[in-house]
Formats: sequence, structure tokens, C-alpha cells
Amino acid sequence: MTHGMFDRFSCYGKQARRPAAWLELVVLVLALPMLVVAPALAKVGTNSCVGIDSCTHNTGNVKNHSCNGDEACFQNTGAVGDNSCDDFAACLSNTAAVGNHSCNGNAACDQTAGPSIGNGSCNGQAACSTPSSFVFPGPIGNNSCNGDFACLTFLDDRFSPGPVGNGSCGGSGSCLQNTAPSIGNGSCLGQGACFRNSGTVGNGSCIGFSACSNNSGHIGPGRCIGDQVCQNNTADIP
Repeated sequence: MTHGMFDRFSCYGKQARRPAAWLELVVLVLALPMLVVAPALAKVGTNSCVGIDSCTHNTGNVKNHSCNGDEACFQNTGAVGDNSCDDFAACLSNTAAVGNHSCNGNAACDQTAGPSIGNGSCNGQAACSTPSSFVFPGPIGNNSCNGDFACLTFLDDRFSPGPVGNGSCGGSGSCLQNTAPSIGNGSCLGQGACFRNSGTVGNGSCIGFSACSNNSGHIGPGRCIGDQVCQNNTADIP
């Protein structure tokens, strides 16, 4: 067999394989839509997601009577319990799991990023909102952070407020801009209590109007009781 004949046979072989290759390509292209997995749709309960752009781009499951209000739960990714995230922009871009009867109020839990918000918590205008890149490294307990601007954080990216216990941060402006590593149970109660606090607060502490505001010392359990007590404090109070 001459080289010319070999070349012709090789050429014919390639030409013979081309239709088969094109056929395989066409079959693959047609099969692609079958291989793409459609995103799971969020489950929405009764009387929920009512309002302009409410639940638009939401991917978290929403229970009953929740996410009602214009832009409520817009781009939310966290699961939402019953009777929660109701009002304008409530839970907008929120990523935390939200319990029952929580995050109700204008812009409550707006852009909140953290693991979870308990039951009956973060109710009030802008309560628990984090309109920056703050992330709560720990959960917000039950019946906590209630009041207008309670637990609102918007300083900068250097600080991340720690977990908040149960029944804490109650009152308008309580725990506003708080950056403490942690706040115990039943603490920071009163208007402006623990405002801009940065010290750890034990259980049953910092109770009263503006108690522990601008505090930077670590506060033990049952301390700093009374209006404006431990305000601007810098020392540790065990």
C-alpha cells in the first residue's frame, strides 16, 4: 500500500467518523436540560408573603402569617416561623433562621446574618438589623432584642456582636451598636441599656435606663442594676 493510498483511507476514515461524532454532540446538547437540576422552591404557609415584592427571590421556607409587607423577606434565605417578619422590608436579605413571633417591625432583621433568632425576638423598628457585613457568631435567644433599634449594629467590619441570651436587650435602643462577646440571660433591660457596650455581660446584669451604656469592662452576674449605672465603665466588675 502506497503512502497516497494510506492517506486516502485515513481521510475517508475521518469523514466516516464525523457524522457519528456530530450525532453524539446533538444528543448531548439535547440531553443537557434533563441533567440540570431545578432549584428547590421554598414552601410558603397560609396568609404569608403578602405585599409588593414580598418573598421575591426568597429561598427560605415561610410558615403561616409571615413575611407580610412590601419587600418583606425579599431575598431572604433563612427559614421563617409563624407570625414573623411582618412589616415593610422585614427580614430583607436576612440569612438567619427566624423563630415564631419574631422580626416584626419596619426593617426588622434587615440583612441580619447569623445562625438563628429565637421566638418572640427582634420586634421593633430596625431591631436586629445589620446593614453592613456584621455577622452574629452566636444565636439571639428567645424574647430578646425587642424595642425600636434594639440590637441594631452598623458600625463597621471590625466588630461582630456575640450571642444574646434569653430575655435580654429589652427596650428601645437597648444593645444598640453592642459588640460584646456575649450577653447573658435577663440582661441589658431598659431604654438604652448596653448601648455601645463592648464588654461581656453576665446573667441578670445591666438593668435600668442607659445601664452599661458605653461600657467596655466585663460585667459579672447580677451587677450594674439601676438607671445609668456602670455608664462609661472601663473596669471589670466580677
